[in-house]
Amino acid sequence: MRYDAGHDWHDSTSGAPRGVAFPRFSPAVKWLIIVTVAMFVVQIYFRSAQKIDLSRTLGVMPRAVVERLHVWQVFTYMFLHSTDSGHIIHIVINMLFVYWFGTELDRMLGRGRFLTLYLGGGLAGGIAYAVTQYFVGMKNPAIGASAAVMAILVVYALYFPDRTVYLFFSIPMKVKWFVAGVIAIDLAYSTTAYADGVAHTAHLGGALFGLLYWRLRARVERFFDGWADRHRDRAAQSNAADEKRLDDILSKIHRDGFDSLSSREREFLVEQSRRRRDRGYRG
Repeated sequence: MRYDAGHDWHDSTSGAPRGVAFPRFSPAVKWLIIVTVAMFVVQIYFRSAQKIDLSRTLGVMPRAVVERLHVWQVFTYMFLHSTDSGHIIHIVINMLFVYWFGTELDRMLGRGRFLTLYLGGGLAGGIAYAVTQYFVGMKNPAIGASAAVMAILVVYALYFPDRTVYLFFSIPMKVKWFVAGVIAIDLAYSTTAYADGVAHTAHLGGALFGLLYWRLRARVERFFDGWADRHRDRAAQSNAADEKRLDDILSKIHRDGFDSLSSREREFLVEQSRRRRDRGYRG
């Protein structure tokens, strides 16, 4: 699938695509891809050198999650992918989608909001898979970032419904129809016994989270704005307290000499000196 999107790479009014889009990596997307690829390398090492399949401990095993409360699996599974030689496309497609669709969302939403969308979609997908497949006795683990990717796709399609993707590098399709088609396929296959080896209910869980994120985005915005304000207030209060303590210590040095300082007061002076040096402080 070819992807043309973003104000920097495609003019939606010109009618002519410019080819495959390769935007500059945004910070959160870059680190998500680095961590996921690093985990893929770790998986390969454990499988080849230690004969250990990490998907059995870090992938979502429905019975383990529900009965033995291995709840970490609904988080760790999204950083694993199939290491079978014929399934390398699994991680390639997921990371390309994170890169193509996530980069613009990361810059638009901000790092905290974007990571909430990505990780929340992954968690929702892991929980959906664990719960639904527990009741049908599924024993195979779910792995992969597809649920997180689905959350990204849904929100992207809601923000930019008429952007164009090129299916199989040739068939133009609006993002909203592409995402709707993917969801329809997941709905259809979620009633089967997973003969295709795809965790469709995990995809649907990620898609649902993306929709809820979109619908509740005003509350999400207020939460992050309030968090940022509280963080700035705490930082200001901490800086003010440090400045007052520094003034008190300097007054003590002027009055009683440096030798009168306790070890903790000396450590505080060294730390404040280091911080000012790191900030290029000249006052």
